[in-house]
Amino acid sequence: MILLVRDPRRADGLVAQAGDRVHVVHADLASLESIDHACDEVVGLLGGSGFNALSLNAGIQDVGIDAVSQDGYELTFAVNHLAHYAIAARLLPHLGPRGRVVITGSEVHDPDAFCLMGIARAMWQDPIELADVQRSQMHMAPGVERGEARYSASKLLNVMHARLLAGEAPGAGVVSFNPSVVPGTDIARGRNVVQQWLWKTVLPLVAPVVPGMRSMERSASDLVWLLTAADTFGHSGAYINGTREEAGSAESRDASKIARMRAGSERLIDEARGRYQRPLKSGTR
Repeated sequence: MILLVRDPRRADGLVAQAGDRVHVVHADLASLESIDHACDEVVGLLGGSGFNALSLNAGIQDVGIDAVSQDGYELTFAVNHLAHYAIAARLLPHLGPRGRVVITGSEVHDPDAFCLMGIARAMWQDPIELADVQRSQMHMAPGVERGEARYSASKLLNVMHARLLAGEAPGAGVVSFNPSVVPGTDIARGRNVVQQWLWKTVLPLVAPVVPGMRSMERSASDLVWLLTAADTFGHSGAYINGTREEAGSAESRDASKIARMRAGSERLIDEARGRYQRPLKSGTR
C-alpha cells in the first residue's frame, strides 16, 4: 500500500503496525508541483509493476475565508478536485488490468439531495471560474456560505470526473463514492469552537443511529468494499451512496459540462506546470 500524506508523521502509527507493507509518500495537495514529485516517487516504488486500486479521498471545507493554493487557485477546488484530477492523470497509465478507481464525492453535489447538515449547494461553474477565488461561487445569493458552496461544487466535479474516467478507461472499474456525513474527522476545523466540539465529541456518538450520518468505521468499510470486492466493473461511472448505486444529479450526467470540466481542469494543470516549468517523467498523460 502506498499512502500520499501531507504530514508523514500522522502515518507513524500505521507504519509501525504494518511495517514494509505500507509506503508513505509526502504530497501537499495544495501544490501541483508537490503532486508531481509524489507521483514520480509512486512510479518509482511500483518499479514497473501495476497497482490494483486508486482511492482519491482527501477533502477540505474552508468557510468564511478566501484561501488559495500554492498555484494561486481557490483552495477547496484545488485540493478536492484539481489535485485528484492531476493524480489520476499521472497514475492511471500504471493501473493494472481490472483495476479500480474510487473518487470521493458527496450527496451535496446534488442540489435536490437531502443533507442533514444543511450545507449550501453549488451552482455550476466552469473550473476556470471555480479556480478564481474572486469568482468562485460569488454569484450565490447574499447570506449563502460560499465556502460550503465551493465544497459542493468540488464534489460535483468529482462525480463528473468518475463518469469521465469510466469512459476513458473501459477496462477499469471507476465510481464516485458518497461517504455521507461522517463526524469526527478534521473537515470541520474551520468552524467555530462550539461546532468543532460537537463535531468531534457528540456527533460521533449518535452517528450510527441518525439518518443521514455514518460512523467513520462504517464509511471506511464501505470505501474498502468498493476498492476490493464490489462489482465496480459492471457499474463503472456510477455514483455510489455508501453501498447503493444512485443516479446522482442531472448536472453530473451532462456530457457538455463534463467536457468543460475536463478542458478546464487540464488547462489549469498545464498552466501551473508552465509556471514551475518541471519536465515530467514517463507515465504522464
